[in-house]
Amino acid sequence: MLVFLFCVISAQEDGGKKLRNRRKNPIVKTRIGISPVLGIYKSNKNHTTKAKPKMAYNFSIKEEIRLDRNNQNFLLVGVEYMFHGVNFNSYYFYGDSLKLYTPERLKYKYSLTIHELDFPILLKHSFQKETNSLLSSYIFAGYNYRWIIEGHLNVSENGNEMANQYEQLKFKNPAFNSVNSSFFTVGAGFQKNTPLMHNAVYAELQFKYALSPFYFNESFAPSSMYINGHFLLLTIGFKI
Repeated sequence: MLVFLFCVISAQEDGGKKLRNRRKNPIVKTRIGISPVLGIYKSNKNHTTKAKPKMAYNFSIKEEIRLDRNNQNFLLVGVEYMFHGVNFNSYYFYGDSLKLYTPERLKYKYSLTIHELDFPILLKHSFQKETNSLLSSYIFAGYNYRWIIEGHLNVSENGNEMANQYEQLKFKNPAFNSVNSSFFTVGAGFQKNTPLMHNAVYAELQFKYALSPFYFNESFAPSSMYINGHFLLLTIGFKI
């Protein structure tokens, strides 16, 4: 009987120890962030002028998967929603007019807004062990798969509206589908850790480099309306 009780107590203690170890060193945590976004747009200079970014923002949720016991290397996967846009001047051609690309006709105001989903796959390296450091800094880099879900275009002249419509945007060099393309992403950040709970608040700066310009086709717009957009994001968020 004594031997049996000893074995039961030992098994319970071993199970409790394993449970505490799992709690102390979780494999997966969730990161939620919000970012103001600065768009850096480059458009076809032969057909557009005065390209300026609109107010933009980004929401993200990512799963952070621990890759080592030192709590310094992680895989980040998730989804991001980004709203952005650009204003520029360009040509407007009426249905029965000749398409003359003259400087005095480069006066119509285009306003384009875009909704997209991005799917990041990133590697993160922390310079300190996040389990025993109140403050830690890190870098990350990787790939984002892009999906433009909706676009909206407004064209006006001197306050008179010429067009106001949903716009089908496509990528010049698509990935699998005309509305899909990619980003390369690189960034750095720091976070304030809560070691006992393994939670954190963080701030990070990242740059998204677009691998393809996007465009739209309309009878009133010039051909080759290619616009490339790279993005700078300042993100704040928390890890739970």
